[in-house]
Amino acid sequence: MKFQLKKVVLLASLFLVVFFGAYYLVNFIDPHPASKNTVLIKPVENLIAKNEELQKRAGKDSINLTAFEDWAKINNLSTKEVYDGDPDKDGLANYLEYIHGTDPGNPDSDGDGFFDKAEISNGYDPDSKGETMTTVSIQIEKIKVDAPMVWSKTDIEANMLKDLENGLAHFMKTAAPGQNGNMIVSGHSSNYIWAKGGYNHIFKDLNDLEIGDMVKIKTVQKNGRMIDYQYKITEKFVTTPDDEKIFAESQNPTLTLSTCWPLGTNLKRLILKAELVK
Repeated sequence: MKFQLKKVVLLASLFLVVFFGAYYLVNFIDPHPASKNTVLIKPVENLIAKNEELQKRAGKDSINLTAFEDWAKINNLSTKEVYDGDPDKDGLANYLEYIHGTDPGNPDSDGDGFFDKAEISNGYDPDSKGETMTTVSIQIEKIKVDAPMVWSKTDIEANMLKDLENGLAHFMKTAAPGQNGNMIVSGHSSNYIWAKGGYNHIFKDLNDLEIGDMVKIKTVQKNGRMIDYQYKITEKFVTTPDDEKIFAESQNPTLTLSTCWPLGTNLKRLILKAELVK
């Protein structure tokens, strides 16, 4: 009888040990312990609130704070340089890597042999191998312009006229949208009645624009990222087609819009210069 009683007590004790052990494991031990590489990120809202320069550069609506915070954590970006750091040394700051959807830990996100920054600066899609160019459209609300931009691959006039049949022509070797330098875009103000294309009068009202008016350039990448660049007109003049001022380099992101002037002629050029706002 005593033996059976001891046996019952022993089994009961073992049951209690197992029960409380399991309870402890379930309720007190984290099944997903922190990784050694985990970087503690301060709330991005607080960081951005203190960084007016970032908002000025990217536009206050350009960065989704919650999504950026998650992206920064996933990529183990340090809080010290969460915006302007460049861990992969490709020349593209972290906040720009986020906006373009590129990998902040890989200088060549699409693996085509060219750094992300170099591709973006020259108008190539950083998320698409080969010579795929970013899709671009130009919108000027005041004069109801909304047209695709064609990346001209030549400065031969006959070829550029062909490009103008399909939209506004970007002069080769000039800056890409949002990048430092002078981005030159040309469009027809008029054309022969028999000329092909649906953009023969796209810039007919360009002269109605004034200093301070806005021009929006929209870019779309293969990865679906859509980026808007806002330019404000700062200068307007009429000159000869070969005036060096049209082609003058700039240290800052500058947009030059050009069209033949007066209407019905190609004697001179109506030029509008604009500077990047955000």
